[in-house]
Amino acid sequence: MPKYRVNSLAALARQMAFTPLETRGVQVLAAEELLSAIDPNKAYPLDFVIFRITGYRPKRVGEDLLTGLALQHDLGLLIEHVSSTLDIRASDLPEPVLAIEDVCERFNVTSKTIQRWRRKGLAARRFIFADNRRRVGFLLTSVERFFAAHQDQLGAAMNLSQVQTAEHEQIIRRARHLAEQCGCCESEICRRVGKKLSRSPSAILHILRKHDVENPARLILAGLPQPLNEEQRGRLARAYKRGVSIGELARRSARRTTAIHRVILEERLAKLGRRKTRFIDDPLYHQDDARSAIDAIVGQDDLMGEARPEENRVPRDLPPYLADLYRTPLLTPARERALFLKFNFHKFEFVEARRELEPQFARASHLATLETHLREATETKNAIIRANLRLVVSVARKHLRPGISLTELMSEGSLVLMRAVESFDAHRGNRFSTYATFALMKGFARTVPQILAARRAVGVDEGVLDGIPDHRATRTPDHVADREQVRQLLSRLDDRDRAVVLAHYGLTDQQSPATFEQLGRRFGLSRQRVRQIERNALQKLRVTAGQIES
Repeated sequence: MPKYRVNSLAALARQMAFTPLETRGVQVLAAEELLSAIDPNKAYPLDFVIFRITGYRPKRVGEDLLTGLALQHDLGLLIEHVSSTLDIRASDLPEPVLAIEDVCERFNVTSKTIQRWRRKGLAARRFIFADNRRRVGFLLTSVERFFAAHQDQLGAAMNLSQVQTAEHEQIIRRARHLAEQCGCCESEICRRVGKKLSRSPSAILHILRKHDVENPARLILAGLPQPLNEEQRGRLARAYKRGVSIGELARRSARRTTAIHRVILEERLAKLGRRKTRFIDDPLYHQDDARSAIDAIVGQDDLMGEARPEENRVPRDLPPYLADLYRTPLLTPARERALFLKFNFHKFEFVEARRELEPQFARASHLATLETHLREATETKNAIIRANLRLVVSVARKHLRPGISLTELMSEGSLVLMRAVESFDAHRGNRFSTYATFALMKGFARTVPQILAARRAVGVDEGVLDGIPDHRATRTPDHVADREQVRQLLSRLDDRDRAVVLAHYGLTDQQSPATFEQLGRRFGLSRQRVRQIERNALQKLRVTAGQIES
């Protein structure tokens, strides 16, 4: 179940569930009217929101403004959750109630489009339908109110009118041309015809299938090339990433270049769609001149400050490659706030652009814009990390233990620092160095004992592992017995853990010992993750060996 972004609205939803039934219905209706009036690019005080829904002005309320985007999301949840407690049957209402499938059929759109409309402010309630099941539905007045407010935005993505005879013939003619002359597959035909006539691909597919049923002698969809499966699409995307041209990929797969280009585009879009991006919102982000204002804030010369001599002092006995970290100046409080403002703004731009994007009409330029937002966010994040790496050195030196190198702690600490940058909220008035220091201390308190335990596990298991001869040497019966013992121990591990241990220690006859970096490339994992897998596997082996001996 989606979570509320504003705790105050979550508390309000819980309170509304205990109000009298009639009052609750009026409040849900008021929340729907407020949702239709919300501008996602503006900010609203909490007391205004509570008054519009309940009719009461709270005596005590926070002075923080709620961004329209978060308010739009939470009002939709509030309406759905509170309406579920009303136990209203759709058949008892004086106006029609449309289920999701009814809206899809009436307006020739997919259910995914309906979900995007809900994020834009289409109010949805929960009703009890004729089958006695409680499902999401839409009042006809809510749908009409939504379209009246967003007609200019929805017009480019869809056409709500019924398909007339002339347009129907145009759809058939264009689809037949693409099928016979261009050799497009079914999904590509529906996408291209829908884009040309401002119709949803699902509506085009419905028309073409109905045509083929009614005209078996003049079929359109029969005999079309089969769509590429997920394995084929992934293989094409990986080859393109390695530098193979679209023309060469089209020749290899016996497809047209337009089809290959669309596959590459959709794979990029899917990758961007899977990207989990969270940002700390700010009212400035919703202003029209937000980008120029933030660039002006970050570009101020007086934010840099002058470094104090003690800030550039390199600790003694520090390796040269770590001493270079002290050449990056520390961030002043103002500079730090500006960079975090910029970092979250780029993530906000990415989330907004992705939310507004219609996948079936996406172009390479749209994806380039999304990727630019991510690249700018990454560059800003890296600037913050570089300025705080010396903090990792400082905290790591305090956690050094016999058998643990500073390099290992720096590797673990850098990951903690990256996560801290993602979750830090500069609005709370704290310095990032304070926040990151606590995160690093907590991280080292967890990882240092794990590393030491892994070292002890290696020492216990080395007695068994040392008995395994080099595969190039002559194998004696004792060595074969030791090797069989190791095989039995390794059989207790799962496939991935066993593969990592075998490869790292060179326990196969075909391979020499592999480094963590080599294994990371082989299994598609980071070096740190492979090392963690190996560490956990050795711990399991130690426990298993003890059980066997006992």
